[in-house]
Amino acid sequence: MKSTKRVGTLFVVGTPIGNLKDITLRALEVLSEVHAIAAEDTRVTKKLLLRHGITGRLVSIREHNARTAIPKILDALISGNSIALVTDAGTPSVSDPGADLVNRAHEVQVPVVPIPGASALATAVSIAGLSGDGVRFLGFLPRSGRRRKERIQALKVETGLTVLYESPHRLKQTLTDLADVCGTRQACVMRELTKIHEEITRGTLAAVRDKYRDAVKGEITIAIEGATDQQEDPLSEGTLRALIRQEIGKGKSAKDIATALARGLGQPRKKIYDLTVDELAG
Repeated sequence: MKSTKRVGTLFVVGTPIGNLKDITLRALEVLSEVHAIAAEDTRVTKKLLLRHGITGRLVSIREHNARTAIPKILDALISGNSIALVTDAGTPSVSDPGADLVNRAHEVQVPVVPIPGASALATAVSIAGLSGDGVRFLGFLPRSGRRRKERIQALKVETGLTVLYESPHRLKQTLTDLADVCGTRQACVMRELTKIHEEITRGTLAAVRDKYRDAVKGEITIAIEGATDQQEDPLSEGTLRALIRQEIGKGKSAKDIATALARGLGQPRKKIYDLTVDELAG
């Protein structure tokens, strides 16, 4: 009788987001037993494996090599070898190329088994203490252009708790853009979660923007509370223009007026700047 060879299993393994102790016993067991471990950055994963005495075979799957790496991994799985998929930190497929491999594995009917673990998204939601109608995860915002503006503008009416990731060198600009659009909404900026230099800052978007005016290092997660009816601008345009004219009378520039009033009134800086320019032109 003809036998059918059983295909391997793709294990999607959650790894620590910082502290190397934050890994499950089941994850360690799987990483010890699989044929190979597909990692976003093999150097990062190697540190984790060494910390727990695991000597697994590592293969790279990154954005730049995914087109060639994925078919090779699928061939190994179809041949009966089980593979563990990991990312640099947290759970694969949340914000890394692993999603493509998982999708292709489903398409060729390779079993996909989750091994739950740490996630910056879940961690952020659990400690931010912010309200919202559900949770919306944006991953990383577009770096520039129309798509970035549209994504941020949509948050003005987003009622869900929004979570996004950001790189340290773009943090200042992102917080400025968010404060300009979302006004007085509460936010929580979490830097280096679970690591030695973990830092959690909560306040209005304007307040956390001011906190991070200088360059920082580390991985950043931002949570923003959902919009509510009570967060509509309490000051009419007429009132804002009157306050702006008072500041113009003091000889201040449009930039200085926008910065001072936005901070003091909890209003979007861009809105006040545009009104100031209009008043100066009139």
